[in-house]
Amino acid sequence: MTRPGRLRERAGIMVQKKTNMRRLTSRFVPVLTVLLLLLSLAAGCGPGDELTESGGESAGEEAQADNGAVPTMPAARFDQPTPVTDLKGASEADRLEDEEEAAEAPDLATGEFVYGNRCAECHGEGAAGTDQASSLVGLTLSEDEFEDLIRTGGELGPDHLFGSTKTSPDGLSAVFAYLTSLE
Repeated sequence: MTRPGRLRERAGIMVQKKTNMRRLTSRFVPVLTVLLLLLSLAAGCGPGDELTESGGESAGEEAQADNGAVPTMPAARFDQPTPVTDLKGASEADRLEDEEEAAEAPDLATGEFVYGNRCAECHGEGAAGTDQASSLVGLTLSEDEFEDLIRTGGELGPDHLFGSTKTSPDGLSAVFAYLTSLE
């Protein structure tokens, strides 16, 4: 054969060897994976997990029985409980007075929180007003007018609408109390 013919023959042999190597590799990798998986499963079954002939206990349980030590959780610690107030001793008048004070006292912290989440973006911090909305300091609306404006949008239209799903009635009362406290 001529020299170019030998080169072609060698090239053909090399291509055939690469093809055979790919076949071998493609068969070898899954087999190796399965073998490694089986080996790891077998390694997990150590001598402590096998049953012995004496009563079916494992070797680990026998060792614990010989030591006499049983693993336990640490003892729970409890603080002294807080005393319970005697509600029966409180007079009915005191209880009603406390309820009235709670109902009358506006929750300014909640109002400030709701204002910060719902109103401050347009009306600014402290209700001072921005280029998007006017100041709410010195609000002259009654609580009912304020609620009507917030729920319906009033003359401001639907862009100013805050339905009951966005602000609860209690949250709206708290915002009103917060705004009237800003004078």
